[in-house]
Amino acid sequence: MANERILIADDNNAIRELVEDILKDAGYEVVTAVDGDDALEKIYMQNPALCILDYEMPNKSGFDVVREVRGRAGYVSMPIMIFTAISDRDIKIQGLGLDIDDYLNKPADAEEIIARVKLLLRRTKQRLDSNPLTRLPGNPSIQATIESRIQEQLKFAVLYCDLNNFKAFNDKYGFEAGDKIIKFTAMTILEAAKLDPENFVGHIGGDDFIAISSPETAETIAKTIIEVFDAKSPSFYNEKDREQGFMESFNRKGEQQKFPFLSIGIGIVHNTKRPITSYAMVSNIAAELKGFVKQQPGSAYVFDRRDN
Repeated sequence: MANERILIADDNNAIRELVEDILKDAGYEVVTAVDGDDALEKIYMQNPALCILDYEMPNKSGFDVVREVRGRAGYVSMPIMIFTAISDRDIKIQGLGLDIDDYLNKPADAEEIIARVKLLLRRTKQRLDSNPLTRLPGNPSIQATIESRIQEQLKFAVLYCDLNNFKAFNDKYGFEAGDKIIKFTAMTILEAAKLDPENFVGHIGGDDFIAISSPETAETIAKTIIEVFDAKSPSFYNEKDREQGFMESFNRKGEQQKFPFLSIGIGIVHNTKRPITSYAMVSNIAAELKGFVKQQPGSAYVFDRRDN
């Protein structure tokens, strides 16, 4: 458990202390507030990872607190749970308009409280971390996953995937077409990675992706990605470009140039021949392989076979 800080706001001392004890026993850091004004002050001072607000409190109700918090840009994504003894459908509908994430009905037992807190924190982390276009996990999750496998001393392979000639395609066909290519690439990698039951796929940013697998399945996954990508990517071009087998666009100097079709390059980093001791080491080796694979014509992958 990461010791996330949770705010509990309830004017009922017995309930507030009970929930506080439940969360502390589960490993969370807890901040308490006795009414709506106190809750707002603690939110802005303590910046909790999640807020549990009683629906009915003195000075400001739980909904009043939510309205004020949601009005501040830095708190729009803060997960908020309403704790209430009132099982009223209209209240929950009103809460949907305020972007309330979940409800806890009193009385709630320890198991339900912990389960809902864990789920809401996990969903929030995924939402904030994920790439808005592909919905794939972003850099924090990518780094955490690699570091976890290093710490557990597991054998793993990291496939760094990026597109060739994407800028030229984007410049000619526009951002909407470029977004379609990015989504297509994400789905291609996701589907190929299913060949390994322990796979992880993330979106570094732009046209750069990552897949994590076992060393044994890495090359098969890379070959599958390339096969599917090369078979379907020409369909994103217009008929003229497909017939001539290339496209014309402007290079970085503003000069018109002929560009080959999109292709995908994959560098495979693994720890079967030499130990991988850090995320930075994975990134450095991947950068070397990326430079090498970009020298190959069309789609290609390179599996690092060096032992030093």
